[in-house]
Amino acid sequence: MRVRRILVAMDGSSESGLALGSAARLAGSLAAELAGLFVEDVELLRLAGLPFAHEASVSSGVFRRIEPSDIERRFRVAAERAREALRQAAMASGLRTSFRVTRGRVVSEILGAAPEADVVAAGKRSGHGPAGRRLGATTRSLIAHVTVPILVGGRRDVPAGPVVVLSAAPEVPPDGLRLAALLAHAFGAPDIVVAAGGEGSVTGEPLGIPVRRRRLPSTASGGVQALPEFAIASAVVLIRPEGAAAHERIVALAESVACPVFVIGPHGLAELLSA
Repeated sequence: MRVRRILVAMDGSSESGLALGSAARLAGSLAAELAGLFVEDVELLRLAGLPFAHEASVSSGVFRRIEPSDIERRFRVAAERAREALRQAAMASGLRTSFRVTRGRVVSEILGAAPEADVVAAGKRSGHGPAGRRLGATTRSLIAHVTVPILVGGRRDVPAGPVVVLSAAPEVPPDGLRLAALLAHAFGAPDIVVAAGGEGSVTGEPLGIPVRRRRLPSTASGGVQALPEFAIASAVVLIRPEGAAAHERIVALAESVACPVFVIGPHGLAELLSA
């Protein structure tokens, strides 16, 4: 698998920590570099400069004025936390790392850095986004616009299940199975379950990993989520079809699963896996 550099969008939050953990497992199995990127969000600085910008104390409930210096200080603390998390994640496997701090619009800065990476990893939500299972605006934008594969971080709270590959096409190309096998090794999955939109067959055991075939259920009414393997997956691979409507389906699937999700376009498989 031709993954030499994994770009991890970091903001010091628990969600970006999950993305870092997923990226580190993948990088460790492929001897890839982990490149951390912390973006000082210029929109937060602009908000702090407005006369009505106030925040409430959690302990007292008292509102106070937010100053730009407060945001600057929080940036420094969060960036140092992210830098240390990257160092800790890389230490166990002896991974090569780099860390960079930029200032600007978060999505624009990540998009600008993405062409230098083979995979971009991001948390489901930003540190200042609302809690819940929904993807944050940043990750939704990355899925829509980043041309390299996207790894959306997640956690596994149950013993390792299969890597689940979802594709609307009748067949999953051999490159897709090889990618799934590499992820199975990285995340400790015992096998691969392929759910595709046709009756095609799956043959072989890529990299020695058994493969099982399922018919892809309807995406309406939670059909995909009803797959028994979906709830216990170690990782999910979404082979993205073309079109704007497909983007919303991909987002809905990524929101419905707790484990790491790997989103890749059908034309990116061969390039990603080339020697």
